[in-house]
Amino acid sequence: MKNVTISMDDDLYRITRVEAAKAGKSMSRHIADRLRQPARLPAPDEERRLHLEALERVFAGPKLPISENGRMPTAEERNARR
Repeated sequence: MKNVTISMDDDLYRITRVEAAKAGKSMSRHIADRLRQPARLPAPDEERRLHLEALERVFAGPKLPISENGRMPTAEERNARR
């Protein structure tokens, strides 16, 4: 087994240390195990599908009550509300 020295910023070190502790592993073992895991990036088609689903959820959300009696307010009416 070989040893490797790596450098990381303080925030990444703190996060990695906490993750390793939660997993009951040393920092070295935790990092080695994470490097063995295959990348879990979505395929381009899957990423596009996820983006479209997110947009559909946003646009299907609750409607805002901006119309009055079935019509949009005029600029004067909108400005008078301030």
